[in-house]
Amino acid sequence: MITIGKYQFEGPWRIDDVDLLDRACVYAILCEKTNNRYDVIYIGESGQIGTRLSTHHRKDCWENKCQSSLYVAVYWTPSDRYSSEDRRKIEGELRDEYKPSCNYQ
Repeated sequence: MITIGKYQFEGPWRIDDVDLLDRACVYAILCEKTNNRYDVIYIGESGQIGTRLSTHHRKDCWENKCQSSLYVAVYWTPSDRYSSEDRRKIEGELRDEYKPSCNYQ
């Protein structure tokens, strides 16, 4: 688990090693620094995280911004408790707090 903002995200997992199911979540793309420390370089939301990560249009930015390993952490937002609007609200809140570089290119 990793705390991002006021939320407990699962992970982080190396992005190349994880195979996530297509479930709804808010996700963070992280760049490993040292000693289990990470920079948040992208915040997103999706109803189908597995598919979204494999086809993401910002993947080049992630790779350019991170000279070490890329990780993903997820905050699951099951559709029986969260709407897509709820996901976008959490995403916006975290983007405002962290100002991830790949969200603004």
